[in-house]
Amino acid sequence: MLGILIVGTLQVPVLTGVYLEFPVSAGWAQPLQNALDRIVPSNIALGIEGISIHGVLLIALLIAISKASIKGFINVDQGISWPTITTLGLISMTLIVAALNISHSANGLKVGFTGRLAAEILLIAAVWLTVKKYFFDIEPGSWLWETWRFVKQIIPLLMAGVFLAGIARALIPADRVMKIVGKNTLLANLAGVIFVVFIYFPMLLEVPIAQTFLSLGMHRGPLLAYLLADPELSLKSIMITNFVIGKKRRLYM
Repeated sequence: MLGILIVGTLQVPVLTGVYLEFPVSAGWAQPLQNALDRIVPSNIALGIEGISIHGVLLIALLIAISKASIKGFINVDQGISWPTITTLGLISMTLIVAALNISHSANGLKVGFTGRLAAEILLIAAVWLTVKKYFFDIEPGSWLWETWRFVKQIIPLLMAGVFLAGIARALIPADRVMKIVGKNTLLANLAGVIFVVFIYFPMLLEVPIAQTFLSLGMHRGPLLAYLLADPELSLKSIMITNFVIGKKRRLYM
């Protein structure tokens, strides 16, 4: 599963390269892409990439997963059922579709098979076979139940973080961000750490927030300092540590 995560995000030629490509006749592809460009225009300066037909397909699969997971995972701790297998199949299909290289052309679509696609298929198959062969009957259900509980906790926070990041991008002046943390200096890195100490972000919210600051001109050095300090140091953790071990020990540490 860690391999699936790494392969899905790693940007190296052996994974991103297209080794086989074939056209798909679709006269609706170009008009649809033009409509998507009007609805969500891209803006590289603000980090807005727009949306493609490939993205619409992935969104449709995610919606299907959200619908299927209600029946598939609600009682999964009591055993694996066909709705559960259907949901897991949709998740596997989404990862495979995401690894494809789908682009539009004047005559339709171009579907490319990448190195990432081959790696994802092998790793997903390995997960399925491992669970089938080495897990006891009760273990997959318990595993999926814990995963489902975790997803229900973080998805609302992640959606709120993306919403707040969009608001912050429109309200925060880019020139002020560039003036304070636009260069990789000692003071800029210190500013990034101090910022996250007082403005603590829960898990995964730091990702859309970091993307917002990067689009506003924040240098990658202070951005990395912010990301490294976020899970380790915050006003909340300092107060809890002070309460548990005392002020003198905390200052010594």
